[in-house]
Amino acid sequence: MDPELLDRYLAGECSEDEVATVRRYLMAHPEAARGLERFLNDLDAVDRTVQAPHADVAWNDFSARQRRTSAGDPRAVGSRTTRTRALSVLMARTRWWRSPGVVATGLMAAGMIGIAVLRTKTPPPPVAPAAPRPTPTFVTNNRERATLRLPDGTQVSLAPASRLRLAPDFGEERRDVYLDGEAYFDVPHDSLRLFTVFAGNASARDLGTQFLVRKYPEDLTVQVVVRKGAVAMSGVGRLGAGDLGRLDADGQASLRRNVALGTYFSWLDGRLVFRDTPLIDVLRALRRWHDVDVQLADSTLGSLPFTGTLTDASFRSSIDLVGLTLGLRVRRDGARVTLEPIESRTPTATTPATPRP
Repeated sequence: MDPELLDRYLAGECSEDEVATVRRYLMAHPEAARGLERFLNDLDAVDRTVQAPHADVAWNDFSARQRRTSAGDPRAVGSRTTRTRALSVLMARTRWWRSPGVVATGLMAAGMIGIAVLRTKTPPPPVAPAAPRPTPTFVTNNRERATLRLPDGTQVSLAPASRLRLAPDFGEERRDVYLDGEAYFDVPHDSLRLFTVFAGNASARDLGTQFLVRKYPEDLTVQVVVRKGAVAMSGVGRLGAGDLGRLDADGQASLRRNVALGTYFSWLDGRLVFRDTPLIDVLRALRRWHDVDVQLADSTLGSLPFTGTLTDASFRSSIDLVGLTLGLRVRRDGARVTLEPIESRTPTATTPATPRP
């Protein structure tokens, strides 16, 4: 028996004529058939986690048994019944290392059954599940700002109390990021890998631009302001330089053209610019920038509109300017700061404060 022929037979790579040749040989040489059966038994006994027997050693053992058969070894002599039983056992063996669908049909000839040796294949070691990809996340606390450069070259400025999370597959086919808070993006455009910011219920897709996205938990809307280039904002449409798009939680959208960009981008230089902003929103901004909570002696004060410019340099000077502008007294009790109305100086405020959209 040609060793290469038998090897291809076990691998299921023989032609029909070659298959018939091997079967005739094994039926005519029962000791060879039994040797092949022992070889397959050895494979059956191997635990999946243990290295399989060396192929050369197993093949040499099988070849030695063939040579004993050819030399007339008395152990090779057997009746037709014995040979048939051995071939039947060999045909019936189906183990995990045999690949289904490669079984040849049995032959019935001269009162002897054919054998079907299945293709042998050692299974690959079990593959451990792939570890989840890390999700890069950047966080700023109160009083903190951060400047980042993402792997694609995008520059990001994170405002205080903000979180930016990159998608696990960022930079492959898309460039998706998720924002809570406020951030400024300077994005190198790539038409094959779109850059998209998801914030609240809105998304802003870069069309080659510099833009700002804001959505703090207390904000009623997501807002996108374009400084340069263009942005496609969900629910609003295309925004150009100087445009402000807003989308509220109910899906109501609005668009303003030619807004005063300094009002929205001044925080990049450490300045907070407010124009008729409800006092409660001003105090929330001061909490993020200075990590100080300011109490209101009367909740209706929160609706007073404040216009002015504050800096991140000094909380004391900022809150004093707010009090002076609105005619409020700044009362300090240790770390506690409270704004109180001053009779005849504080504007009338009759409605509770609500956040500005």
